[in-house]
Amino acid sequence: MVGYNAISNIGVELFNDFFGLFGLENIIAFQVDQLPIWSQFLILFVVADFIQWNVHVLLHKIPWLWEFHKVHHSVKEMSFNAHFRFHFMETVFYKTAQYIPIAMIGFGIQEFFVVHMFTVFVGHLNHANLNWNYGPLKYLFNNPQMHIWHHSKELPEHKPYGMNFGISLSIWDYIFNTAYIPNNGRNIELGFHGDEHYPDRFFSQAKAPFVKKKKN
Repeated sequence: MVGYNAISNIGVELFNDFFGLFGLENIIAFQVDQLPIWSQFLILFVVADFIQWNVHVLLHKIPWLWEFHKVHHSVKEMSFNAHFRFHFMETVFYKTAQYIPIAMIGFGIQEFFVVHMFTVFVGHLNHANLNWNYGPLKYLFNNPQMHIWHHSKELPEHKPYGMNFGISLSIWDYIFNTAYIPNNGRNIELGFHGDEHYPDRFFSQAKAPFVKKKKN
């Protein structure tokens, strides 16, 4: 996070310098610190989650990104620690896409850290082996019953790249028609097609996306 903070600060300065060439001020950053603290965290939470939702969709749709995301989808049983099975490159993809635009808006690393830790907690909860959906709030918040379908091995024909991409919020999936919860999902198989041949050791999974696949 310290590294991203430094990089994003450089990006903000370059952005300001560019507009300064035309006699313009930064048209993105605004005085967020003048807003009530609750609204600062709310804006940051919603913006960061929407960025993550878009990155998550790309991890499924773009083949070379999917090779990294396969590590996370290699889990065969939901549990809170499944949230921490992911390729280290995913952090690069997510946080670069998140933090630089957020810094452009005017948020600092302190606010980002608080929101990040909250989303980690929500992620643990969504990967837990719980049959929860939060009732009417399920249309706003991601939940374990919804997220288990994201890990389903079998995908519906009308959603070939997957479904339920929400991180903390489910509302994006309902808005963009990627929500899919036909039942509670307690008996579905998790994983992806071909996962029986996927490496099951840490370093093998870490290098798997970088290994060129042999053609038959």
